[in-house]
Amino acid sequence: MARKFYYDTGEKKVGPVTGAELLRLLHEGELDAETWVRREGATTWRRLGAIDLRKEEEEERNPGLWRTLRALLPLRALIIVLLVLTLVIVLMVTVVSYAWPILLAVLVFWMLSKAMK
Repeated sequence: MARKFYYDTGEKKVGPVTGAELLRLLHEGELDAETWVRREGATTWRRLGAIDLRKEEEEERNPGLWRTLRALLPLRALIIVLLVLTLVIVLMVTVVSYAWPILLAVLVFWMLSKAMK
């Protein structure tokens, strides 16, 4: 779903409209780079010339990992998942760092058993 924007004509605020609609209005001359625009749900108004609408649309179509996780999980659950994942990685690194001689010996014996067949 495309992001929606509002724009200020000086007399009234119009919207919501899509980024594609803003681009069309800009190309037709109804809006200019100095027109104030804000994204739906945002409180900050920015000049249209300072916004890369194509990038905004691309981010909406292909959200990053963090945005996807935030949409799927509440913040508390996301923090817990990240902490557990970090703990698992630390434990794996610790086990491998202490067990590497044993792992190496197992690998050598396995290679020798394969070579002797």
